[in-house]
Amino acid sequence: MRVVQILGGAENGGLEKHTIELTHALKKQGIDVSVVAHKKFEKDFENINFIELDLSKARNNPFTLYKLQKILNEEKFDIIHTQANKATDMVIKLKPFLNSKIVSTLHNYKKNIKSFEKADFVITVSDRIGEKLQTKNKITIYNGIQTENIKTIDLHKKLNIESNKFIVSSVGRFVKVKNFDVLIKSIKDIDVHLVLVGDGKKRDELSNLVKTLDMEKKITFTGMLNKTETLETIKSSNIFVITSDREGFPYTFVEALFCKTPIISTDVSDIKKIIREEHIVPFNSPEILSVKINNAKENYEKITKKFKKVFSYAQEEFSIKNMTLKNINIYKKVLNDV
Repeated sequence: MRVVQILGGAENGGLEKHTIELTHALKKQGIDVSVVAHKKFEKDFENINFIELDLSKARNNPFTLYKLQKILNEEKFDIIHTQANKATDMVIKLKPFLNSKIVSTLHNYKKNIKSFEKADFVITVSDRIGEKLQTKNKITIYNGIQTENIKTIDLHKKLNIESNKFIVSSVGRFVKVKNFDVLIKSIKDIDVHLVLVGDGKKRDELSNLVKTLDMEKKITFTGMLNKTETLETIKSSNIFVITSDREGFPYTFVEALFCKTPIISTDVSDIKKIIREEHIVPFNSPEILSVKINNAKENYEKITKKFKKVFSYAQEEFSIKNMTLKNINIYKKVLNDV
């Protein structure tokens, strides 16, 4: 079976992380896998058949589409797996000229998903984002992560936080959709310390908010951390908080579960199906989030016990091996026209 992964952009985020990890995991399972992507990703696909093509330009660019068609016809792949909206749009335009089966993964909420409905099969990263897809050939496969030994570190000492402080953490790009301003406001009147991992265009705005609220001693901005440092920070926190108003299926949610760190989250993706309703908060409601965080602090032992079943479920369901085997099963199903 010859499979190619098509990556349409040139950014660094969950979509790219998913494609990189899935590709390497497919190779470990004996799949003949290639990648078509921007040159910047070449180093991420070491020992993979990497075919350089800049797909970050306009999706209707005739020269780019011609080059992509030429590659796909020459290589004669059995499965073309398009990752997200742009790659899917481009490949579906070429479908009449291709002999390969097309599997497409929908990673996030999109208004226009017509291209996905023309694929031979659609994988969604949560049930919720696939609800409007008008096709019977769809399945949810949750994002998996590579498990590893994650150390607990002394965040109080490392980040110069008072030794008795209850630590709340969150991770992500500092962009509007993540609503880190809501999280900052939520801890203003409770005795906790917030650690924010990440960076982005909202960094100055968030820093100014912290100063305006006179909260410099209650919040630590770590900046961008590598994968190991990020996971150690999550694992060493008391709770992890997600305040997004839109997510496909957040990797940080899975990472927190693997770190066995209790979670409070807005009702995004399929999170409510996995953790208890009592740990879900409304969108843009710092007052209610404040109550939830303080309750977690006051009843921490009780809450960690409640999460034990969820942690066990995550170890099985969200492993990268499980995700990869489910993808392979879809490839086989499509090739057999089942």
